[in-house]
Amino acid sequence: MAYSFDEDIFVIDCWIDTKEKEQTLLNLINRVKVYNVPILLCGHSPVSIEVQKQVDYFLFDKNNNILLEKDFNEYGVVSDRWSIMNDYKVFNKVNFHHDYAIWETMRNAFQFVKRLGKKYIHFLEFDNLPDEIQYRQAFMEYVRGNDVVVQEYLEGSTREQDPYCATYIFSIKTDIANQMIEKINTKEEYFKNRPGKWQLEKVFYQTLREITGSIFVSKYIPNDEELNIYAAWNRNGILRNGARFQTYLAVDHHKKLHIHFISGFSEKPADKDYLVEVNYKNRNFFHTVTKGSYQLESLGEYVEGETVKVFYQGVEVFSETLTKNVDEFRRLNKLEWKVKESNRRFNINFIDGPYVEILDNVDLSYRVDFINRKNNKIEYSTTLRSNHWSKSSIKYFVDWEIRITGIDNDYVGTYLMDLKGQRVLISYETKSLGDNIAFIPYVEEFRKQKGCHVVCSTFHNDLFKKDYPEIEFIEPGTNAENIYALYRLGVFYENKQIDNSRHPINPIKEPLMKVATDILGIQYRETKVKLPKLSKTKKNRVCIAIHSTSQAKYWNNPNGWQDVVDYIKEKGYEVRLLSREEDEYMGNSNPKGVTLQPRGTTKEVLKTIQESKLFIGISSGLSWLAWGTDTPVVIISGFTDKHLEPMDGITRIINKEVCNGCWHTHEFDPGDWNWCPVHKNTDRQFECSKEILSNDVIKQIEKFL
Repeated sequence: MAYSFDEDIFVIDCWIDTKEKEQTLLNLINRVKVYNVPILLCGHSPVSIEVQKQVDYFLFDKNNNILLEKDFNEYGVVSDRWSIMNDYKVFNKVNFHHDYAIWETMRNAFQFVKRLGKKYIHFLEFDNLPDEIQYRQAFMEYVRGNDVVVQEYLEGSTREQDPYCATYIFSIKTDIANQMIEKINTKEEYFKNRPGKWQLEKVFYQTLREITGSIFVSKYIPNDEELNIYAAWNRNGILRNGARFQTYLAVDHHKKLHIHFISGFSEKPADKDYLVEVNYKNRNFFHTVTKGSYQLESLGEYVEGETVKVFYQGVEVFSETLTKNVDEFRRLNKLEWKVKESNRRFNINFIDGPYVEILDNVDLSYRVDFINRKNNKIEYSTTLRSNHWSKSSIKYFVDWEIRITGIDNDYVGTYLMDLKGQRVLISYETKSLGDNIAFIPYVEEFRKQKGCHVVCSTFHNDLFKKDYPEIEFIEPGTNAENIYALYRLGVFYENKQIDNSRHPINPIKEPLMKVATDILGIQYRETKVKLPKLSKTKKNRVCIAIHSTSQAKYWNNPNGWQDVVDYIKEKGYEVRLLSREEDEYMGNSNPKGVTLQPRGTTKEVLKTIQESKLFIGISSGLSWLAWGTDTPVVIISGFTDKHLEPMDGITRIINKEVCNGCWHTHEFDPGDWNWCPVHKNTDRQFECSKEILSNDVIKQIEKFL
């Protein structure tokens, strides 16, 4: 059935105080123009000439008859909302109500329409952008068979014991509209004797029912962001993007801003959790509004002019700009903490970095700063609530100060790390013999300097126990009780990059021994390891160690070892090969004429070295073991620079005229046996050791034989 709308008029109520709202109004005007129906614009705020030109009539009433907060008591209006929880109370109030002012706007408009002789009024607040076809069918057509067509504010709101409907969209016959509006003619009649029923939505619907029973509840199904777009607060939550929860702001006595989430509406509980994003100043975080819960989150300092926004599934569902000074805002939006005696305790340790846990029977918030006392730098800062923990990612030694400041309480405390008398675990994370030997002198020095009881797990405890009696040695993987701090020794990588949370300085550019002092926070000075004295007798023997864990570590001169062994044997010495690898290991041949060291313990190898006149090796663990004896040590290496191994008591042979020192400049790949980062697969591969000649070595060992 085709309808003619010659007897109709649109009434659009508006309050325009931003350009954005003006554009929304223009969008609505353009949308309803498709019906070719006159438009009456009305309200208590002026609009621009450009907007007025878009409509047929404009009614402006400068007497904006709002109810101010100072008059609430006189008119019996109680509009505060509050939440009283175990630990806090939140009070939110408004400083005016515009319900009666809109009632007056309706009166002006309805009486004007009556004078125009129009029969049907289609009322819209400016912040509605209804679907054109659905709106025409649901409102403009249905009002012809009814006195009024209304939209439920919430599902079932017109069927409640105290019923109400939306007042931002309805269609009504002009005579019914005027009969309704004339039932209430003063502010006193509107507010007084209506405790809890003065809200426009209730007054409108319940007065209508006194006039007519021909009220049709619209079947209009709105999409999100289509109706009542700019509603910022109401008595029962606002449905946005399907998110059924309420959002309020409040300020506590410390002038800290908080956001208060309430799951669901009073008549419509939430049926699920909602993950929302909160934006305030430079802080963005996610929060889960748990089904059936009341939740409070601290936002930090109240800053006038800033805006708090909440997004659900990428859609803005709450936005409030802090236009008032903090004292006035708190008067209207107050957070009070219930007085409850705190029994706060702190669990603080330095196991794999500084760790803080706050235990309390009161849910409070704190700012925790992890400060490096050496430079007074805040290395890490966080907000921590009671019964939660946090730690800095830095795992090497730092002289820590931990500063804890209450956010919603007045606690202020400082904790200074003090290792004296504490049990400190130093854990070796490397099985390498060289690393184990290189690091142990600095474990002992750390113990002395810090005055602590060191518990140490190495992979060669039997080499160290006797000469470091003040250290408590345990096997790797053994639990250590009552540990105050933990430091791990090794070279650590994260995603193939040096792990800067474990190393303050890039370890591959440093002497191997300095890796330990960097991690332990003590000054580096080359210190020789103390090892057991297993033999005082010297034999006519020279020890060599030729094998290692990567081809780059080998002496890659194909004739080198054989020439050196032949020279030593001509001098009348036995040549003992200490390496355990079999002949032709990874293509590397043992020199002829050597005696193989019987398989046995590391201590037995140590005894053999101590009985020998000379040790010749490469950049490997056995060279470090030999350095710990009084036997002269010669190291042949090109892939490491001189400073990696000890400088004192070592004769180092390196050819600086060719490519060398790649260990310190390139990322080592232990999975590539033939790793040579500069010249791999060329005739210059491994030239750093290929170009160390037999005679270069023989000249150096002559003085020891």
